[in-house]
Amino acid sequence: MPTPFPQDIDALRASEAFFRLLTEQAGDVISRHRLSGTDHYVSPAVERMMGWTAEEMLEAGFKAFYHPDDTPAVYDVYNRMRAGVEHCSVRYRGRRKDGRYVWLESHLTLVRDEAGAPSELIAVTRDIDERVQLEDEARHTREAMRETQQRAMLAEQVAQVAFWRVDLITNEVYLSPRFRELYGWTQDEPISLGEVLSRFHPEDRPVARARVAEHLRTGEPSRNRMDRIIRLDGAVRHIVGSFEFDFDDNGRPIAMSGTTVDVTDLVAAQQSLAKTESRFQDLAKATRDIVIEVDRRGNILFVSAAVEPVLGYAEGELLGRKAAKLTHPNDLPGLVQAFGAVLADPEGLPPVLEARALHKDGHWVWLQGRPVLNRTAGRIEGVIQDITEYKRARDELAAEQARAEQALEARSAFLANMSHELRTPLTAVIGFAALVEGLDDLPETARDYVGRISTAGKALLSVINDVLEMSKLETGQVQAHLAPCALAPLIDDTVRMFGLHAAEKNLQIAVRMVDPPPRVLMIDPDRVRQVLINLIGNAIRYTDAGSITLEVIWRGELEELFVAVKDTGIGIDPADQAHLFKRFSQIESARARSRGGSGLGLVISKGLVEAMGGRIGASSKPGEGSTFWFAIPASGPLRDEDAGPEPEPVFEPVRSGGRILLADDNALNREMTRAILGVFDAEVVEARDGQQAVEAARDQAFDLILMDIRMPVLDGLDATRAIRAEPGPNQGAPILAFSADMDFQLSEIFDGLVRKPITAAQLIQAVAGAQRAVAI
Repeated sequence: MPTPFPQDIDALRASEAFFRLLTEQAGDVISRHRLSGTDHYVSPAVERMMGWTAEEMLEAGFKAFYHPDDTPAVYDVYNRMRAGVEHCSVRYRGRRKDGRYVWLESHLTLVRDEAGAPSELIAVTRDIDERVQLEDEARHTREAMRETQQRAMLAEQVAQVAFWRVDLITNEVYLSPRFRELYGWTQDEPISLGEVLSRFHPEDRPVARARVAEHLRTGEPSRNRMDRIIRLDGAVRHIVGSFEFDFDDNGRPIAMSGTTVDVTDLVAAQQSLAKTESRFQDLAKATRDIVIEVDRRGNILFVSAAVEPVLGYAEGELLGRKAAKLTHPNDLPGLVQAFGAVLADPEGLPPVLEARALHKDGHWVWLQGRPVLNRTAGRIEGVIQDITEYKRARDELAAEQARAEQALEARSAFLANMSHELRTPLTAVIGFAALVEGLDDLPETARDYVGRISTAGKALLSVINDVLEMSKLETGQVQAHLAPCALAPLIDDTVRMFGLHAAEKNLQIAVRMVDPPPRVLMIDPDRVRQVLINLIGNAIRYTDAGSITLEVIWRGELEELFVAVKDTGIGIDPADQAHLFKRFSQIESARARSRGGSGLGLVISKGLVEAMGGRIGASSKPGEGSTFWFAIPASGPLRDEDAGPEPEPVFEPVRSGGRILLADDNALNREMTRAILGVFDAEVVEARDGQQAVEAARDQAFDLILMDIRMPVLDGLDATRAIRAEPGPNQGAPILAFSADMDFQLSEIFDGLVRKPITAAQLIQAVAGAQRAVAI
């Protein structure tokens, strides 16, 4: 409150001595300030309050001691009083002599002169620093209380915690909104303590009363006790409550307060879980598999009785032990990784874990399981099977498979060797027969005999090819090799091969393009040619009169090539058609005996077509003819240049008198090849193996090298690589490969391929094509 002042200011001025006595004795600081802004009096009490003497204050001026942040507020009061306001108060901070700022409060009164005009201000200032601190503390306390209340309300809303308090002196009861909702009471109706206790379940009521009496006697709070209550609507709810008493200074209880949480749903879930666990344990006892539960640290919490026959431990012996202690050291990283994967991604597919566990008698047992995280219980669970016998059988199977693969490799090597060993002498038989047939002065009888030799040799070659091809199909060694192919030339060349044979039987061979395919397709040209040879050869073999038609259909929407070979031959009985394409079937054997051949052509064709991802079939009427067809995937159309046009040669053509290196381990083949190469009038240098070929190529330049693939010491592939790798006269020389292997794929290190058995026409064509010169 402002300090009262005498109303008669004139009398106060007249009584200067009384004024000074009053100001000097007052505890507050009294000061006088002219309206011009100067200070002309301050009472001595300022030194007790601020540490400054009155003279120091007047000399520096009051404004030098205001806190910078509070100066505008002080000036605002001065300006208002200059404008005529009679009384004002202001709070601000002033700087003491020790440098510390303290809170001050000044009450100002406007003094007027005799004419009633404002003349000066009189201020009474007191130290309110402690009061401000108390006010700040009180404000902080109120804010903390409001925050606590807000948190309590939030807890009640979010955590569904109900609050209650009973004043034991006045019997006044406070129940929070959540508490009333839990019991079924409205928010307004008055509720007594007795009504609250009456809502306890009859079976729990005596226990609850005894608990209250016990804690009242000991003074200790009650924490988290479960009871049942009966709501007004008759529903039974499970609650967990805590309470404590407030006591006065004499130890008398004056209040009781607590919290209540509805746990009905939790109790129901626990009961359901207990039933589930009971069923789970019953199933665990019934199954022969091991059911196990471990915590996140790998401690075994539960293991079913099935563990005893598998690992030798009784059901309770493993509880509390670490699963890692029972795991083989080599399998432990996999166990840790599997557990980590389950914990990191509980929703993902659990990994299958195979590991060895230690049997009680010391040996290792193979187990398999799939760990799963039970997020509700916070455990890792799994069902484990004993796979020891399975692992043993699997290992034996793997060993057997390895032996089978070795046998298959040996068989493949044997077949490759047989292919070479059988075709190599046939090369000499067929080749020399052709050379003899070409002699001008050969007697007719001898020419006839030589023709028979040539025919028999070719027939034997066909049988050998079929048997070897069949063996490759049986071992799964036949694979498709797709490449861009111009289809029309392939078909024309294949049909032309049978021209002489068809003419001998007065048969016409026609080609019909029903839906002409694109010029270039992505197919396996060698396999397609082989299937066409088999089907056309069969048609000629079983047709005595009439014609053979090759029908080609392009199914663009399916990217499929359909080819049918139709004949007017003897046909096939319907009962026998079901046995077509079957290995060693009676129908094929009988047909082969009656018309010749190995009886494997259709079986081989089926295997080749299926290797290309296609299908094959037939239809026939006895006495009217047969139709054999196949359909294979064929992507297209491709560009013409994708079919692989013949590249421009990078070497000079062989001229008359050129030099050719012939590398072959078979002397008869070298002699026959030398005879055929005589048409080129070239010098032929022979090598018996790959090493001799490399040495010969190192010493002198050759215009052409003919390289057999299978040779002793160093085979043709390695010999060719060595020649290509060495800087020398033959690093870029054209090299043609000789091979009896029908599956041999031409490598980029070769410039051409001549397949055995070699014919004069085939060799001359290959050499001429490679050298871009015809010198016959």
